[in-house]
Amino acid sequence: MKKEKQANNQPKPGRGPWIFMFISLFLFFPLYLADKEKAALAMGKFVHLAMEILPMLLVVFVLMALINIFLKTSTMVKYMGKGSGIKGWFIAIVAGILSVGALYLWYPVLRNLMQKGVKPGLAAAFLYNRGIKLPWLPLMVLYFGLKYVIVLTAVTVVVSILQGVIIDFLITEEGGDESILQQ
Repeated sequence: MKKEKQANNQPKPGRGPWIFMFISLFLFFPLYLADKEKAALAMGKFVHLAMEILPMLLVVFVLMALINIFLKTSTMVKYMGKGSGIKGWFIAIVAGILSVGALYLWYPVLRNLMQKGVKPGLAAAFLYNRGIKLPWLPLMVLYFGLKYVIVLTAVTVVVSILQGVIIDFLITEEGGDESILQQ
Protein backbone atom coordinates (compact mmCIF):
# COMPACT_ATOMS: atom_id res chain seq x y z
CA MET A 1 0.00 0.00 0.00
CA LYS A 2 1.44 3.33 -1.06
CA LYS A 3 1.40 6.36 1.24
CA GLU A 4 -0.46 9.47 0.24
CA LYS A 5 1.71 12.02 -1.50
CA GLN A 6 1.83 15.76 -1.14
CA ALA A 7 1.22 18.02 -4.11
CA ASN A 8 4.93 18.13 -5.02
CA ASN A 9 5.00 14.32 -5.44
CA GLN A 10 6.95 13.84 -2.20
CA PRO A 11 5.73 11.45 0.49
CA LYS A 12 4.13 12.95 3.58
CA PRO A 13 6.53 13.03 6.50
CA GLY A 14 5.88 10.14 8.86
CA ARG A 15 5.34 10.18 12.57
CA GLY A 16 7.94 7.43 13.13
CA PRO A 17 10.78 9.69 14.33
CA TRP A 18 8.47 11.45 16.80
CA ILE A 19 7.13 8.15 18.11
CA PHE A 20 10.70 6.88 18.54
CA MET A 21 11.67 10.03 20.43
CA PHE A 22 8.71 9.79 22.82
CA ILE A 23 9.32 6.08 23.46
CA SER A 24 12.98 6.87 24.19
CA LEU A 25 12.01 9.62 26.62
CA PHE A 26 9.42 7.33 28.22
CA LEU A 27 12.07 4.65 28.74
CA PHE A 28 14.63 7.17 30.00
CA PHE A 29 12.33 8.53 32.70
CA PRO A 30 12.23 5.29 34.82
CA LEU A 31 16.03 5.06 34.53
CA TYR A 32 16.31 8.61 35.82
CA LEU A 33 14.06 7.80 38.78
CA ALA A 34 15.92 4.56 39.55
CA ASP A 35 19.49 5.81 39.25
CA LYS A 36 20.14 9.50 38.60
CA GLU A 37 23.89 8.95 38.28
CA LYS A 38 23.54 6.39 35.46
CA ALA A 39 20.88 8.54 33.83
CA ALA A 40 23.24 11.51 33.86
CA LEU A 41 26.02 9.33 32.39
CA ALA A 42 23.69 8.11 29.63
CA MET A 43 22.58 11.66 28.87
CA GLY A 44 26.21 12.79 28.74
CA LYS A 45 27.05 10.06 26.25
CA PHE A 46 24.02 11.00 24.16
CA VAL A 47 25.03 14.67 24.09
CA HIS A 48 28.63 13.73 23.19
CA LEU A 49 27.41 11.52 20.33
CA ALA A 50 25.00 14.21 19.13
CA MET A 51 27.80 16.79 19.12
CA GLU A 52 29.98 14.42 17.08
CA ILE A 53 27.26 13.73 14.52
CA LEU A 54 25.80 17.25 14.24
CA PRO A 55 28.59 18.77 12.08
CA MET A 56 28.35 15.87 9.65
CA LEU A 57 24.57 16.19 9.46
CA LEU A 58 24.98 19.86 8.60
CA VAL A 59 27.31 18.85 5.74
CA VAL A 60 24.68 16.35 4.55
CA PHE A 61 21.93 18.98 4.62
CA VAL A 62 24.11 21.44 2.70
CA LEU A 63 24.95 18.74 0.15
CA MET A 64 21.28 17.86 -0.24
CA ALA A 65 20.40 21.54 -0.68
CA LEU A 66 23.09 21.96 -3.34
CA ILE A 67 21.82 18.86 -5.15
CA ASN A 68 18.28 20.26 -5.07
CA ILE A 69 19.44 23.66 -6.34
CA PHE A 70 21.98 22.74 -9.02
CA LEU A 71 21.09 19.26 -10.20
CA LYS A 72 17.99 19.09 -12.33
CA THR A 73 15.85 16.01 -11.88
CA SER A 74 15.83 15.43 -15.64
CA THR A 75 19.65 15.37 -15.71
CA MET A 76 19.85 12.88 -12.85
CA VAL A 77 17.22 10.63 -14.36
CA LYS A 78 19.02 10.84 -17.70
CA TYR A 79 22.34 9.67 -16.24
CA MET A 80 21.15 7.49 -13.36
CA GLY A 81 17.48 6.79 -14.01
CA LYS A 82 15.67 3.81 -15.52
CA GLY A 83 17.16 4.20 -18.99
CA SER A 84 20.67 5.17 -17.87
CA GLY A 85 22.36 1.95 -18.96
CA ILE A 86 26.12 1.43 -18.64
CA LYS A 87 26.78 5.13 -18.06
CA GLY A 88 24.67 5.05 -14.87
CA TRP A 89 26.53 2.01 -13.55
CA PHE A 90 29.87 3.66 -14.32
CA ILE A 91 28.87 6.88 -12.52
CA ALA A 92 27.60 4.95 -9.46
CA ILE A 93 30.75 2.82 -9.23
CA VAL A 94 33.22 5.69 -9.67
CA ALA A 95 31.26 7.98 -7.33
CA GLY A 96 31.20 5.21 -4.69
CA ILE A 97 34.94 4.70 -4.94
CA LEU A 98 35.70 8.43 -4.78
CA SER A 99 33.19 9.27 -2.02
CA VAL A 100 34.47 10.18 1.41
CA GLY A 101 32.99 10.51 4.87
CA ALA A 102 31.00 8.21 7.07
CA LEU A 103 28.73 5.78 5.26
CA TYR A 104 25.60 6.67 7.24
CA LEU A 105 25.88 10.27 6.11
CA TRP A 106 25.26 9.18 2.53
CA TYR A 107 21.92 7.54 3.36
CA PRO A 108 19.77 10.71 3.31
CA VAL A 109 21.54 11.98 0.20
CA LEU A 110 20.94 8.72 -1.67
CA ARG A 111 17.32 8.53 -0.52
CA ASN A 112 16.80 12.07 -1.81
CA LEU A 113 18.33 11.10 -5.17
CA MET A 114 16.24 7.92 -5.36
CA GLN A 115 13.07 9.90 -4.70
CA LYS A 116 14.03 12.05 -7.69
CA GLY A 117 14.29 9.01 -9.96
CA VAL A 118 17.75 7.49 -9.47
CA LYS A 119 17.54 3.70 -9.72
CA PRO A 120 17.76 1.89 -6.36
CA GLY A 121 20.31 -0.53 -7.85
CA LEU A 122 22.66 2.33 -8.68
CA ALA A 123 22.40 3.61 -5.11
CA ALA A 124 23.25 0.08 -3.91
CA ALA A 125 26.25 -0.09 -6.26
CA PHE A 126 27.41 3.29 -4.95
CA LEU A 127 27.21 2.04 -1.34
CA TYR A 128 28.92 -1.26 -2.17
CA ASN A 129 31.82 0.43 -3.92
CA ARG A 130 32.51 2.64 -0.93
CA GLY A 131 34.46 -0.39 0.31
CA ILE A 132 37.15 0.43 -2.24
CA LYS A 133 39.32 3.13 -0.74
CA LEU A 134 41.90 4.60 -3.10
CA PRO A 135 44.19 5.96 -0.35
CA TRP A 136 44.44 2.47 1.21
CA LEU A 137 45.19 0.56 -2.01
CA PRO A 138 48.99 1.03 -1.79
CA LEU A 139 48.97 -0.28 1.78
CA MET A 140 46.83 -3.24 0.73
CA VAL A 141 49.31 -4.00 -2.07
CA LEU A 142 52.13 -3.89 0.46
CA TYR A 143 50.42 -6.40 2.77
CA PHE A 144 48.55 -8.64 0.31
CA GLY A 145 50.22 -8.19 -3.08
CA LEU A 146 49.13 -6.56 -6.33
CA LYS A 147 47.30 -9.61 -7.72
CA TYR A 148 45.16 -9.95 -4.58
CA VAL A 149 44.21 -6.25 -4.59
CA ILE A 150 43.32 -6.30 -8.31
CA VAL A 151 41.16 -9.41 -7.91
CA LEU A 152 39.46 -8.08 -4.75
CA THR A 153 38.74 -4.70 -6.38
CA ALA A 154 37.40 -6.32 -9.56
CA VAL A 155 35.19 -8.72 -7.60
CA THR A 156 33.86 -5.82 -5.50
CA VAL A 157 32.88 -3.89 -8.64
CA VAL A 158 31.29 -6.93 -10.34
CA VAL A 159 29.36 -7.96 -7.22
CA SER A 160 28.16 -4.36 -6.77
CA ILE A 161 26.58 -4.54 -10.21
CA LEU A 162 25.03 -7.92 -9.44
CA GLN A 163 23.69 -6.61 -6.14
CA GLY A 164 22.30 -3.51 -7.88
CA VAL A 165 20.53 -5.60 -10.52
CA ILE A 166 18.96 -7.77 -7.81
CA ILE A 167 17.84 -4.71 -5.84
CA ASP A 168 16.39 -3.11 -8.99
CA PHE A 169 14.44 -6.31 -9.64
CA LEU A 170 13.13 -6.54 -6.08
CA ILE A 171 12.22 -2.87 -5.64
CA THR A 172 10.85 -1.84 -9.02
CA GLU A 173 7.19 -1.93 -9.96
CA GLU A 174 7.66 -4.98 -12.19
CA GLY A 175 9.58 -7.09 -9.68
CA GLY A 176 8.56 -5.91 -6.25
CA ASP A 177 7.23 -3.10 -4.10
CA GLU A 178 8.58 0.32 -5.05
CA SER A 179 6.56 1.90 -2.25
CA ILE A 180 9.43 1.04 0.09
CA LEU A 181 11.12 4.14 -1.31
CA GLN A 182 8.11 6.30 -0.48
CA GLN A 183 8.21 5.59 3.25
